[in-house]
Amino acid sequence: MSELTINVDDYLSESDKRRIVTDAFSAAAAAHAQKDFERIISNSAYYLVGEIVDQHFDGNMVATLKDKAISVINNLSSSTVFSPPNAWDRAASKGFEHMQSALDELKPMIHQRVHDLIARYNSEELRSLIEEQIGDAIIKKLTS
Repeated sequence: MSELTINVDDYLSESDKRRIVTDAFSAAAAAHAQKDFERIISNSAYYLVGEIVDQHFDGNMVATLKDKAISVINNLSSSTVFSPPNAWDRAASKGFEHMQSALDELKPMIHQRVHDLIARYNSEELRSLIEEQIGDAIIKKLTS
């Protein structure tokens, strides 16, 4: 591989080099300040909200917060309470984890119940249901 050596002093004056370094430093400092600015504003907002809540927090506020928490809990949907982990790195909810744990503990009972239901099916009735489902599936496939 060939190597090329360039002496920047041949092309740039001292003032040009100072200007280039100053411009690069200013750009880097501005980018860093912008990033810190957003963080500082966000932290300040949380701090101010915390101070306002502390100033207005009296004995009644505990009861109010408890009532509000109960109201929120009572209005939660099953998709909120029992949400599984997802592709966006969201962890499973505690409700989902407890439900999975309960299902694991109840697997033998669930299997037994399914077995009992299948055992009670009338074989002719079951055969008729299966034939009807297969027939419907074939007709849908042929007509689509």
